[in-house]
Amino acid sequence: MTDTPKQALVVGPYRAHNFGDDLVGAILAKHLQRVGYEVTIPRLSEENSAWLGTRYSADYDGLFEGADAVVVGGGGIMSDTSGAKPGASYLDIVANAGMEGLLAGKRVYVTSVGAGPWILEKSKMLAYAVSLIAEKVGVREQESYDNLRGLGVTDKKLLLGADTALLTSDILTFPTVAHGKLGLQFDVSAFKDVHKNPHVPAIVDAVGQYARANTNDVVLIRNGRARSEIAPAAPSAERLSYTTLEDFLPRLAGMRALFTSHLHLAITSYSQRIPSFSLYVREKTRRFYEQIGHPERAIDLRVATLDDFKRFIAAAEAATWTDEDEATLERLKREARKLIDFIE
Repeated sequence: MTDTPKQALVVGPYRAHNFGDDLVGAILAKHLQRVGYEVTIPRLSEENSAWLGTRYSADYDGLFEGADAVVVGGGGIMSDTSGAKPGASYLDIVANAGMEGLLAGKRVYVTSVGAGPWILEKSKMLAYAVSLIAEKVGVREQESYDNLRGLGVTDKKLLLGADTALLTSDILTFPTVAHGKLGLQFDVSAFKDVHKNPHVPAIVDAVGQYARANTNDVVLIRNGRARSEIAPAAPSAERLSYTTLEDFLPRLAGMRALFTSHLHLAITSYSQRIPSFSLYVREKTRRFYEQIGHPERAIDLRVATLDDFKRFIAAAEAATWTDEDEATLERLKREARKLIDFIE
């Protein structure tokens, strides 16, 4: 008689079909499969589910009751300052998932998350409540750890590691399309707060001008389905918008360098040994560049200038992967493994 496989339910913001969220969910799913679980990721696309070998589900109906473990992750879902609208968050989803799992008598794990800072008191209360419900909360850098400790979450409950997206090539199998172009991603229109910086229009124009002048040597990247906001300035340039992991990862891995405003493109590029530079829209990106030993490669777009962009794009053109980068990547991958290996 064959034993019934254990069932794992992975909960996250997968309805958004955002590259970074989907990637972390995929890495969690593959790890869970390797340790004997069948995995369901509600609202992950049918195409991604098929590629991963996970069960597709359009909703959560009946899934908590049938799960042996509930895994919540990853990204900035334990914060209300990581998205385009400060104060908005997925903490309600996370808290509901934790409570559903608790009421169903299931083990609940939260991992590979960024936590805080928070604007709303409600967000702080939800983050604290989720931490109480979870058996462990795995956070991707020291500031997140400190933020949760500041809420009163105990050291015993927390596990400090690094973002599991650093394990992309270790966990997921895909070829590399070695085009050798410089990746450009700069989709900042939705982040209204950064536009208080009077230099932002000139920076946006300069990114477009660079793309147009180097049309055959750049690829315009978007971490969602929409067209790159740079594309109107360089309509002939190659474009790479995220639709599925199977199509997106091979072409992303083939870049020689990256200029970006977003976190998980930087993390994934780093995992592929691709140097990157960022005029970032959210503070979580600064934390990553400090973690990899390159704080000089990231500047908050709220205070950036046109000269910062010119300096970064020149540095990206000349950047190489060093032995020190390699040593740091290997160390951080060991840290990232902590955030999946504790899940039983």
